[in-house]
Amino acid sequence: MAMLSACGGGGSGGTPAATTLGGTAAVGAPIVGGTVDVTCAGGSTLSTTSGGTGAWQVTISGQTLPCAIRISGGTVNAVANATSYHAVAMAFGVANITPLTDLITANLAGAAPGTWFSGLSGSTLRAITQNQIDTALANVRTALGLTTALNGADPITTAFTAANGNLLDDILEALAAAGAAYGDLLSRAQTGSFSAPVGFDFQAAFTTVRAANAGSGGGGGGNGGSCTAGQTSLTYAGGSNGGPHTDGQVLCFTTISSTALVFPGKSLSNPVQNTAVTAPFSAYQFADGAFIYEVILNNGALHEINVSDASRFYGQWTATPGGGSGGGSGGLEVSVLVNGVAGATFNLSNIPAPPDQASFCSALASDSTFASIGTSGGGTLVVTGCSFANNIGTVNATLLGTIPYVVTYRYQ
Repeated sequence: MAMLSACGGGGSGGTPAATTLGGTAAVGAPIVGGTVDVTCAGGSTLSTTSGGTGAWQVTISGQTLPCAIRISGGTVNAVANATSYHAVAMAFGVANITPLTDLITANLAGAAPGTWFSGLSGSTLRAITQNQIDTALANVRTALGLTTALNGADPITTAFTAANGNLLDDILEALAAAGAAYGDLLSRAQTGSFSAPVGFDFQAAFTTVRAANAGSGGGGGGNGGSCTAGQTSLTYAGGSNGGPHTDGQVLCFTTISSTALVFPGKSLSNPVQNTAVTAPFSAYQFADGAFIYEVILNNGALHEINVSDASRFYGQWTATPGGGSGGGSGGLEVSVLVNGVAGATFNLSNIPAPPDQASFCSALASDSTFASIGTSGGGTLVVTGCSFANNIGTVNATLLGTIPYVVTYRYQ
């Protein structure tokens, strides 16, 4: 692991910081055509419009963090959206705008988010700390009984797709169906002693929504059923990394090529070739809002499809489910993602997979070479997460304090 990590870190010290801010605007269904306004602690105000999937993105040009975000107008299920929603971004990259992020903003501000947003100043934003955001999230999570359902996902920074079956999207659906008017929840969230109203039952609503969406192709559990002639059945392996799909999900892909990627609910085209990948492999990155689907071909034949966003790797689709006992010997592929840009991929043979997450992550913790990557790049490398499932190990870190750095180990 030390050797492979060191190889992946070379030359990353000059990588620029993230240059975009974007995410998904949704209430369960996407907010389409909504106006997104971004006000940061420094720099000019930015504005854009959410797309057909609720995805939005602005390019950073001199703005400084934190940034406050508002979406207003647009439509939800072809009906005019009359409610504005807000969020606070402490880092560039992913920032969703949903009722949950609105409640977090209300608890942070101690006021109606709309009123707070209208009166913002640079000094107000500069006074916000990550600890305050974390506290507001904890207050909302506890008051509404969301801790188990979220399972560590951050409603603001966890990229997702506004489609039935996606975890965060199902949580938003359940929130709306849990027995309380949103205006009541928003008023309650503005107090430090935030509590849900009598009759509010998120867990019952969430159980119902998840059961109803279990077979959906939008990122939830379940499978895609039997594929028809000409389709390819792929299984997703992502462990607990979050993202737009669920570990073990099976879907039927209609088209997988260097020019198009088609599967339930998605028809992606105009990819960007990843020229860092060399023969016999080739790689093509298809953008879907904040998500990136990278199709890896081996001599023109499908090898795998990797799923990521601008800051982290979530998992991969393969023709057969991941698994194996973790013992014995086999191949190992190591890939690096620096600030959302894929680096070199390394392949070694006769490398046994670790038996479990504890073994994988403990090896990383004692790996001084991994930590030295930051020093060689002129700064520090701080590990922020480690996971291992279905023979895929993922190490999330930040380089030089702000640059997302992800190393993925795929044991064959």
